[in-house]
Amino acid sequence: MRHFRVRAVEQEPARAPGSAGFTLVELLVSLLLFALISLAGVGVVETVTRVQERTEGRGERLAEIQRARFLLAADLEQIVAGPVMEEDSFTFLRGSAAGPYRVAYRFADGTLFREAGTVAAPMLSGLSQFGLRYLKADGWTTQLTTEEDPSRPRAVELGFALQARPGQAAGRLRQIVELPQEPS
Repeated sequence: MRHFRVRAVEQEPARAPGSAGFTLVELLVSLLLFALISLAGVGVVETVTRVQERTEGRGERLAEIQRARFLLAADLEQIVAGPVMEEDSFTFLRGSAAGPYRVAYRFADGTLFREAGTVAAPMLSGLSQFGLRYLKADGWTTQLTTEEDPSRPRAVELGFALQARPGQAAGRLRQIVELPQEPS
């Protein structure tokens, strides 16, 4: 015959009433803290997003301005004839390996347009002003008079006045481009 031993099962100590979980007040306080932390996090994310959008906008604007200034300088540095001032534009011949071609810049409605050959395209928008000055033998002038002095200017000063855009300040830029000397 087999004998079985009976062991006594230990019981957990008795708990006080209400100590089996969280109280409603504790739960509400923890939810309130979680909500406050979440609101602060959302605020930080929104601020970072706004700053990033403004930074991207400024970067795009700066790239647009740099492209325009680079192309203007490249065109003027390869001038072979001109420039000729017209009412709202200036025109010249730019040299290339395939031969010279006509380039014109026109300022209208706050935008600087570039026309190369038969292709016209807006190059820089958001301008309140665009101007040119030319360095001749007797100094800087805004007029080119070929009757009195048919020689090409020594340099061209490009002046831009940028309109203010949301999140961006207005400002003035200028660039001086030395022109190649005419062949003797």
